[in-house]
Amino acid sequence: MLNKLALRNAKRSFRDYLIYLLTMVFTAALMFSFDSMIFSEDVKKLCAEAGMMGAMLGLATFFIVLIMIWLVHYMMKFMAEKRSREFATYLLLGFHKKQIARLFLKEMLLLGLAAFFIGLLPGLFLQQVITTLIYAIVQADYTIHIQWNIATFFMTAGIFFGSYVLAMFRSNRRFKKMNIREMMYLDRQNEELKNGNKSGKQWMFFVSLFTILLFGWMLYFGHFNQWNVYPMIAALIVSVYFLYMGLSAFLISYIRKGRAGVYNGANIFLLRQLASKVKTMQFTLGTLTILFMVALVGVSDALMLNQFQNTQVQEKYPFDVCIYNEHTDYDFAEEKALTEKYAKITDFLAYEIYQDHTNSCNRYLTEALSENDTYYYSCFKYDTYMRLSDYNRLRQMLHLEPVSLQQDQYLIQTKKRLKKTLLPFSETPLHIQGQDYVCAGIYTDTFEQSGHNGADYILVVPDETAASMTPYYSLMAASIKGSLPDDFYDQVLSMWGINMKNDSYEELDNYMDSLDRGTGSDAIYVSDKLVFLKENDAREMKFLLSTLIFPLIYVGLVFLCVALTVLAVQQLSDSGKYKYRYQLLGKLGMRTKELNQVIFRQLVIYYICPFAGAVLLSGGIVGFISHNFVKYSGVQAPSWSYFGLALLLFGGVYIIYFIATYIEFKRNIMSAQKVPDVE
Repeated sequence: MLNKLALRNAKRSFRDYLIYLLTMVFTAALMFSFDSMIFSEDVKKLCAEAGMMGAMLGLATFFIVLIMIWLVHYMMKFMAEKRSREFATYLLLGFHKKQIARLFLKEMLLLGLAAFFIGLLPGLFLQQVITTLIYAIVQADYTIHIQWNIATFFMTAGIFFGSYVLAMFRSNRRFKKMNIREMMYLDRQNEELKNGNKSGKQWMFFVSLFTILLFGWMLYFGHFNQWNVYPMIAALIVSVYFLYMGLSAFLISYIRKGRAGVYNGANIFLLRQLASKVKTMQFTLGTLTILFMVALVGVSDALMLNQFQNTQVQEKYPFDVCIYNEHTDYDFAEEKALTEKYAKITDFLAYEIYQDHTNSCNRYLTEALSENDTYYYSCFKYDTYMRLSDYNRLRQMLHLEPVSLQQDQYLIQTKKRLKKTLLPFSETPLHIQGQDYVCAGIYTDTFEQSGHNGADYILVVPDETAASMTPYYSLMAASIKGSLPDDFYDQVLSMWGINMKNDSYEELDNYMDSLDRGTGSDAIYVSDKLVFLKENDAREMKFLLSTLIFPLIYVGLVFLCVALTVLAVQQLSDSGKYKYRYQLLGKLGMRTKELNQVIFRQLVIYYICPFAGAVLLSGGIVGFISHNFVKYSGVQAPSWSYFGLALLLFGGVYIIYFIATYIEFKRNIMSAQKVPDVE
């Protein structure tokens, strides 16, 4: 009997909580598709760093499990409150509390089972989409084929239903503590708007606003440090919850005092509805705001990394092959022969970088960037110089126009982000071997300046001037047709007596320490490799960045859908209660069109309430992150563009949920209701 009753109630829940079911289906599909990347043989074949993808997806899954536990627990609590009278009736009919608890848990498990198995099919589709995207990012060919891994199935099932089991523990205890009276009146809690004086809580609203503004001010002016960053983040989170506690009191006071606009049209009705909802959903609205904020920040960061990987291949690896050697006058004959073993060389140049035992440009950059709170560490002890003939030869390999210099001129080849910083330096003559040289210009073409052709910059001088300088180190640049193997780097190192067997980096680390090389101002993301291979390194860089991009988007989408599900279910479940109120408005003379407008406004205000706060908070955080990302990475996209794209993506999903809620809410309100349509 109980099983039949559970099945009947589950079918009813499919209809009443369809948006919740669809969200769980979508979550199950996402979990299955991303979990499959951990065990995918195709991904493992693609890159040696596939383990990093698994680790990052595992970390993302941890956050997904937490939010799923919260969602399932929230929905169980919410559905139990809405059906409390039904459960009270069961008690009156002689059911035990334990039986009712088991009945309800069976219903929830049936919903979970339906969502999980329905989600497997779209999960297989998303699996192919994600795998195709990963292969496209690293510019590799992929043939679509179904990948069914039993380990993926059991991992996803374990995580999915484990979240259900953990969420059920507390709900089971709540059932045991309830009595018939509590159950009879539990579903009326959302209608309460007590008449007590709550104006004392309004201070929470204003204090929260002050804290949020203070956080934004500290972000904008860069006043965060290791001592205050964590306390301020904690204060920001607490202020979000206090904001809604104070907002409820503020709205109640605003309504009672009859402030401006309260009695215009249906405003008092809408404000009363909002005040009631905010009061009974203070904690939930605060949590939703934080979920929206985290999701927006995460997806914005993912878009930043995506923009970085799309622009940095040519910036970091303009030459097909570039090899560094600390010995001067090195001919690279063996390296050239090794390259020709695997690919055809179409252009080749072995050349030297020079130094003049001076570091005026190094010193200038260190001082100039430190004024902007930017740490700069020079890769080399002295300023690096290049002969004009070598510079033009390299420009020819990159299909760039040659440049010319007079005997008393030099030019600066640097990265785009440093051009503005170096402008004052270029306006004063450069003293080289007792003679002043005038800067003929600053060039920002991509030129592999992450430890090869200088670090961030190189000074180009006439050949005659370079001839009197001291050779610093040697370089080889080549253009090729074909591909080089992934172990090409190890083969070159073995020529130099560096053993890379068993993935041991001890010999390489000792060798790098002996060179006394740093990584320039790009220390966060520039490799200290001595051999750059455009195709191979670009593939590795893109894959590594993808291990961050995909989990961030994964977490962001799940957080967004979970938050929107809670918003939608809250309104749809209360539509029966609102039906009486809208019927009353119809009897007072409101036409159908006017009622639809009021419904639309009510849902818009309700949906905007947590999202607007999240947009303001995340906008400041993303603005700070993206501004610094643009400054340090050299990516030319505006700092606000990443947040704008994330907002458009989220806005599309938001509108879909809003439209679905509006249509279903209006259907529930207008059913069995007749209102006049004419004047």
